[in-house]
Amino acid sequence: MLKICQTPNNTKRILQEFANIFRDQRSLLIVLHDNPDPDAIASGYALKYMCENVYNLKATLVYGGLLSRAENRTMARILNISLHRIESVRYKKFDRIAMVDSQPGRGNNSLPEDVYCHIVFDHHPLHASVRADLVIYNKSVGATVTLLHELVTACELSVKTNLATAIAYAIRTETQELKREASDRDVRAYLSVFPMSSLKKLGRIAYPKLHHFYFKSLSVALQCAKVYRYMIFAHLDEIETPEINAEIADILLRLQRISWVLVTGFYRNSLYMSLRTSQTKIQAHKIIQKIVDNKKNAGGHVTFAGGRIDLQNNAKENKEHIVERTRNRFSACFGFQDVEWRDLLE
Repeated sequence: MLKICQTPNNTKRILQEFANIFRDQRSLLIVLHDNPDPDAIASGYALKYMCENVYNLKATLVYGGLLSRAENRTMARILNISLHRIESVRYKKFDRIAMVDSQPGRGNNSLPEDVYCHIVFDHHPLHASVRADLVIYNKSVGATVTLLHELVTACELSVKTNLATAIAYAIRTETQELKREASDRDVRAYLSVFPMSSLKKLGRIAYPKLHHFYFKSLSVALQCAKVYRYMIFAHLDEIETPEINAEIADILLRLQRISWVLVTGFYRNSLYMSLRTSQTKIQAHKIIQKIVDNKKNAGGHVTFAGGRIDLQNNAKENKEHIVERTRNRFSACFGFQDVEWRDLLE
């Protein structure tokens, strides 16, 4: 296994490693994390474009979970990004397998543990158990697609309008308009592709029509949100998609004097959660790992993270107890015990 922390100075070396791995190969499966966000979608799209045009591979993008967020569905549709369900994949049909914006063995992707992944691209901290022929990473960049854009540029490939639009939108959303953990490399990548992007399509992606359950979830969040000092905890009960947690958490973090937000909701047989913070001294991905039961089901960055707690005994465990325990663990991470939460709208 070869691990390379990608920098602008070693892209040629990475492309040579690609050439070695793809020599005499014909097909590539690109696995996105479950419920893929714009960064995962654009990263997979960029890798597919590069591999098809440089290494003559036929590449296929697959994902697990749901593609439910209106912005993400609109992005895939109007940019003609073909995404397939991972459940339908016959892995033996593919010569090589790559993963973007996630890592094998983590709880946020649906690649079976007995299927070997050859290449990994990620901007999250590397997990000790990651295994692949080639691991490309750099946690100092704000978006995985920034790494892919640098490689596409190093290949001297022209960036088509749809790809440029995908990269621009992914960097904008992953870094919240270049203000959340955005590095100089993210800014350069964004400024490079923005002039080639379709402004009309960017607008359509960013402001799609929203399903009624979005507003229903927002109403529930405002009614149930609890506040203590600089923290908000909101449990949405049964949710239609895990992505709604992140949307609600981003909104609640905008409240004055609030610096930490945890939003949870039950989906199928698990409690999903999204953590947001405006602080950088305490890292969000370390906090989420203290809250969940299994650390492989948690991950993220300095200011945003996500995770899940799988229900035991076929979901017979008391759900109210799980929510209360999660809320207590959240406050305990900051040294607060027996917290008396008050209603947000009080």
